[in-house]
Amino acid sequence: MKKEINFLGKRVRRVFMILSLLFVIIGMYFFFTKGLNYSIDFQSGSVIYYKLSSPLNSNQIANLRDIARSFYSKSTIQTGSNGKEVWIRTKFLEENELKRLTPEVEKVIVKYEGREITTIEPTISRELREKAILAAVLAIIVMLVYITVRFRFDFAISAIINEAFVLLATISIFAISQWEVSPSFIAAILTLLGYAINDNIIVFDRIRENSKKYPKEDFTIIANRSINQTLARTLYTVITTLLAITPLLIWGGVVLRPFILAIYLGIIIGTYSTIYIASAILCEWRELQK
Repeated sequence: MKKEINFLGKRVRRVFMILSLLFVIIGMYFFFTKGLNYSIDFQSGSVIYYKLSSPLNSNQIANLRDIARSFYSKSTIQTGSNGKEVWIRTKFLEENELKRLTPEVEKVIVKYEGREITTIEPTISRELREKAILAAVLAIIVMLVYITVRFRFDFAISAIINEAFVLLATISIFAISQWEVSPSFIAAILTLLGYAINDNIIVFDRIRENSKKYPKEDFTIIANRSINQTLARTLYTVITTLLAITPLLIWGGVVLRPFILAIYLGIIIGTYSTIYIASAILCEWRELQK
């Protein structure tokens, strides 16, 4: 018989569960002290985007930063496409303020091919945050109901805790790194919740089959065997997906980066958590019921 990897030994799974909990605690500390680096869509403010004819040099970028910060001290300058794109992010600017800012900016950049001004008012940014939270909560509730119907309640609770971990771990990474959180990040989170639950269902389905096949065998042994049996499929899926999105991560540009980063990290976290969160909690649950 092919040798199995011992993923769910009592000591092994508890070590990984504790490490996972510590990581989330650290991430939540950063979240509540530093917060997330929200894009303009989630906080009131203005973004002025220029597509340039020629790349900006370091002196031009410094001059743009000084001009923007003369209007608002926390304004930021972000460049892309090797200096041929520039985003000026600042506070919510009234029309007369924009009319004063843009001529000064255009004196520095001289020539540009296109300009776009985006302004988000405070009420809109608040609505976006509320709807994003509501979407994530509704997704988790629907999944809880589905898994309870398809499997058992203990499977559902394990899966929902796993979903919460994927969500909190991804948020933790963004809070620690201060990578920008945009609406595409929310789309990525919802995608990851679906991806993680799909991975859970594959493993849980195999656990259910093996439980019927070996009714007298210890549950932890059955769960570990099920993970080993589905491991090749999981790895092939993960590697194929990561290979497909890696070019987008490298060459996708500034706008796509938050979405791709969230997907990239979330897939890895989701694969890890299927074993050391969902399956590990299920094993702990069954041991308490003995």
